[in-house]
Amino acid sequence: MAGEVDSNELAMIREQIVLQGRQLKDLSQSNPTKVGILRDPELFSLISPENAIYNPEPKGLFRARTALSDHLAQKKRQVSPENVFLCTSTSEGYSWLFKLLCDAGDAILVPKPGYPLFEHLAVLEHVRTVAYPLEYAHASGWHIDVAALESMLASESGKEIKALIVINPNNPTGSYVRTREREAILVLCERHGLALIADEVFFDFPLDEAVERQSFIGEDRVLTFVLDGLSKRLGMPQMKLGWISISGPSGDVRRAQKRLELIADTFLSAGTPVMNALPSLLAQESAFVDKLLGRIRKNYSIYRTILEEEGSPHRVLLCQGGWTTLIESPALLEEEKIAALLLQQKGIVAQPGFFFDIERGVHFAFSLIIPPAWASAWCREYKELFDTLQTQ
Repeated sequence: MAGEVDSNELAMIREQIVLQGRQLKDLSQSNPTKVGILRDPELFSLISPENAIYNPEPKGLFRARTALSDHLAQKKRQVSPENVFLCTSTSEGYSWLFKLLCDAGDAILVPKPGYPLFEHLAVLEHVRTVAYPLEYAHASGWHIDVAALESMLASESGKEIKALIVINPNNPTGSYVRTREREAILVLCERHGLALIADEVFFDFPLDEAVERQSFIGEDRVLTFVLDGLSKRLGMPQMKLGWISISGPSGDVRRAQKRLELIADTFLSAGTPVMNALPSLLAQESAFVDKLLGRIRKNYSIYRTILEEEGSPHRVLLCQGGWTTLIESPALLEEEKIAALLLQQKGIVAQPGFFFDIERGVHFAFSLIIPPAWASAWCREYKELFDTLQTQ
C-alpha cells in the first residue's frame, strides 16, 4: 500500500525508552507547541457567531485572504487576495500543486539535503521526485549546485520535469536562496517551461537580519507558487491553516487559478473558524516571531560555544535561518549506530543526516527552538558520548 512503512530500529528503541518510563530529550524537536513557549489561551479560541454561517469559497474566505494580503504588504510582499488560496497546511498545498502541475509519472525537482516530506507526498500523487544537490563550502555555507541543476534539465529525462521546488530557507541546512542562485533558477525555469514552488515557512526567522534573502512572493518572470502558513509563522500547527500565493505571467496565472480553483473547490478543506480568526491571529505574529528569534539566535551561539572550542572535532555548519542547524561530528561509527547510542545511553533523540539524504560524513540536526537550558545540557551530553567513543 502507498505510504506504508516498517518501524525502524531507532523508533523501536524510542518505544522501549518510553515503556521504561525514561525521559526522552528531543534535540531535534521542531514542534513549537512542545518547547515551553507560553501563549495566551484566548489566542486559540475560535468561538465566534460568524462561525455559524458556512460560505464555501474555493479560495477561502475573502475577508481572511484580504487580511493576509494586507499583512504581507506591511512586509513589502505584494499579493492580491485574488491570488491567494487558503488550505489546511503547506503539505496539502504541495498536494494541490502536484495535482495541478503534473500527470502521473511526471517529476518534480527537490533539494538535497532536504526534508523527506516531498517523496511521501509525491508518491501519493503518482509523481516522481528528482533531487538536485546543495553543496557546502566552509567559508560561505550551503549553495545550490546550479551546474548540476542545469545538467539535469538538459538531459532527456528533464522533459518530464514540471516544477522546481526551493525551500527559502532550506530545512535542514538553513540556507536562503541567494541572489545569484535566484537569477539562475529563474532562467532555467523560463528556458524549460517549469513552474517554481517556493516554500517560505521559515523565511522570517533569519539568524542575522543582514543575511542575503528575498521572498519569491510577486515573482512575475515564471509561474510561481509560494507556500506558507500558521504552523511556523505563528507556531500554531494545530490551527491547520496554510496558503498558496500565485504570481507570474498574467496568462499563466489565469490558467493556473482556474484549475487550482477547481481542485480547491473539490476539497473545501480550510475551516471557517480559523479563517474567521486569521485577522486577529496575524496581529500576534510579531510578538511570537521576536520571541522565537531571540531563542533561535541564542541556541545557535550555545551550540557553537560548546562544540567548537579549540581542538574540538565537531563543527556547527553555517546556518542563515530557520529552526534547525546541522552539526558535523567525527565518523567514529555509522550515523545510525551513533543515533542508537545517543538514545540508549543519553535518552537523546537526534535526527541523523541520512534522514535528510546527506550522504557523506556524520551529521545530526539540532533544534534551534528548544529552551536554551535544554540546548546547553543536551548538547553537552551529545558531546560526552563522542568523547567516550574516542577513548574506547
